[in-house]
Amino acid sequence: MSKMIIRSIDAIIRMLDADYIENADIEEKIQGVCIDSRKVVEGNLYIPIHGVNNNGHAYVQQAIEHGAKAVLWERKEQNPPHEVVVILVEDTTAALQQLAKAYRDQLNLKVVGITGSNGKTSTKDILASVLAKHFITQKTLGNFNNEIGVPLTLLSLSENCEAAVVEMGMENLNELSFLTHIVRPDIAIISNVGTAHLENLGTMENIAKAKLEIVEGLNEHGLLIYNGDQQLLRDAAVEKQIPGYIKIRTFGKEAHNDVIVSHVHQLEDGLRFSINEDDWVYHLDMIGKHQAMNATAAWIAAKALGLSEEEIAEGFASVEKTGLRNELVKVNQCLILNDSYKSNPQSALAAVDTMEEFDIPYKLAVLGDMLELGETSDMIHYTLGKDISRYHIQEVLTIGDMACYIAQGARDNMEHTLVRHFTDKEALISYLKPYMHKECMLLVKGSRGMKLDEVVDVLVQEQQ
Repeated sequence: MSKMIIRSIDAIIRMLDADYIENADIEEKIQGVCIDSRKVVEGNLYIPIHGVNNNGHAYVQQAIEHGAKAVLWERKEQNPPHEVVVILVEDTTAALQQLAKAYRDQLNLKVVGITGSNGKTSTKDILASVLAKHFITQKTLGNFNNEIGVPLTLLSLSENCEAAVVEMGMENLNELSFLTHIVRPDIAIISNVGTAHLENLGTMENIAKAKLEIVEGLNEHGLLIYNGDQQLLRDAAVEKQIPGYIKIRTFGKEAHNDVIVSHVHQLEDGLRFSINEDDWVYHLDMIGKHQAMNATAAWIAAKALGLSEEEIAEGFASVEKTGLRNELVKVNQCLILNDSYKSNPQSALAAVDTMEEFDIPYKLAVLGDMLELGETSDMIHYTLGKDISRYHIQEVLTIGDMACYIAQGARDNMEHTLVRHFTDKEALISYLKPYMHKECMLLVKGSRGMKLDEVVDVLVQEQQ
């Protein structure tokens, strides 16, 4: 069965309560939606979105040539097409969201919504792997976790999907509240609260408050799972006055949690850990001790959905991971830990902590700018440089406008470590190339906007 919404054009019109121009048969079936005219395939509903630089309405002919059967069309736009059914709406983005909500309400499945400053994508990958051992399961692909990506994720679910794991991001207050009312999760997971989006939200308390908005869309008798080691989250949960019919389970390393992770060991082939001091020792096919926390959140959700220990263990051992997060790549004699998808102080220290677990004599850390940290960004970067002084790193290499403060923090606190700051990738790559022929470990970590994955790509390609 096709993994996408399959409805007649007439049904979609009714789901949107919209007017239409009948240029073709409205009983024809739509198979999937697409917002990019270049990627439209036969049978799609094309939804033209107003982007920062482009208006999707301008590309409707290309979408029709690729096989679009119908299009959404904002009333204010001129010259609607004549070849296909045109569904008239006030705002195509709002219509996309309305269509996704209506479709989700028609599906008979369990939905787990996941948010958090760090770890939401890894938690999504772990949980989807586990649930797939028992249910027909789909998950958010890539980072489709915003006001457009979440609706597209829901509309990509197949009619026979039994469990969906949906990642939800946010940058401001009220955004998660909006998304969770579309998703209507049965289970909500908050992996943690960190400094990501501090620039927009101002305080850590506001970030915790924003994450707790996920409960607002929880189905009645739903389950909230959150990181109980974080006082910020515990306080925000109390302040939220969560209705009594919602069950709450906390996880973490501290004894006051409902579910406790312990005996975490990093091995070259993944993690070993226990949950609730049970005799069962789990193996997680991922790198980084912090992933045991994410796995524990997934464990609670899986248990709530009726999975057995055997199914959970099997899922943990075979996770299909999203790229650029804690990827280990061997290039000649150098082991590269590629964690270049995002960065903030918490995830950067977690990455350095992961590198510390490997018994390799010479270690280099490439650290780029951490973006969206607000007015105190320079001090936050400096503090990271200071904090990594407790680790055994032979070289700290920084790149980016703000990363120079990481370098300064490292210089001031790491007497026997070589610290160098680079202003361009080419110089950094040239410096790193000889290390591919030495027994060493290289961490590459930076915010997505720094595109440090390009550094890894060049190092890998040139050694092939």
